[in-house]
Amino acid sequence: MALVLLLLAALTAFGQEHRCAACHQDAVTDFQTHKHAKSNMDCGICHGPSDKHRTSVGNVPPDRVAAPDEVAKLCGNCHLAEKQQYESSPHAGAKKAKTPNCNTCHGHHALRAWTAQVENCQRCHTELPASCKAKPVSVNSRVACMSCHARHTLAVSSR
Repeated sequence: MALVLLLLAALTAFGQEHRCAACHQDAVTDFQTHKHAKSNMDCGICHGPSDKHRTSVGNVPPDRVAAPDEVAKLCGNCHLAEKQQYESSPHAGAKKAKTPNCNTCHGHHALRAWTAQVENCQRCHTELPASCKAKPVSVNSRVACMSCHARHTLAVSSR
């Protein structure tokens, strides 16, 4: 029985991605590289079934597209601890349209590369303290925002 349910879940995920790929090939291709896709999640987890969207000719939005201030709540359905940490961060309290959220660091459909995460921070944080420009602590580490700031809360750790 468990094998049948797993097979049905895999077919459902493939079916959803296959239907979405007709118009959203880049997003589906990116998503196939994501850890979420590897755990049999499909587009509907974040965007809802979107039946009307799929049967329209492009003039009906998906059932759900999270606004920037809704992303943490959506991701927090599965990532509760990270959501709670983020909610205590300065970014969550900013309540601006361009406020960083889960997608800012982690990406939308594909995981964001480390260098892109740093570039995102520097879009707003242009003036960095001297300690942010220092050499790496060891030859194996990189100087990055997360070298000193805690993930999700952004509190400065004592190093």
